[in-house]
Amino acid sequence: MPLGDTSVCSEKMAAPGEKSCCVLEYHTSKSVVTVQRAYRAKYAKDLPSDKTIRAWCKQYTETGCLCKQKTPMLTRVWQELEYRIEVCSVIRGAHIEHL
Repeated sequence: MPLGDTSVCSEKMAAPGEKSCCVLEYHTSKSVVTVQRAYRAKYAKDLPSDKTIRAWCKQYTETGCLCKQKTPMLTRVWQELEYRIEVCSVIRGAHIEHL
């Protein structure tokens, strides 16, 4: 499927882990195309649209969560994601093993 293809996945089709990978990749690269390429390489699924990726990032920035409702069980997962984003910000994209 070419990058310009209009086939996209809806927010309901993406699992929480897929959304968080998109948010992390967008935060580090600031490029929707880079996020879509990484998503295709990792999940081999229809790509999330530019609008969807930006909506996930906005939701995470505003609420700290990509879920419909934040549950206590997921709090640690989101704390770990925040930590990884902070590390990526500090090192400014340098190679990290086992992040």
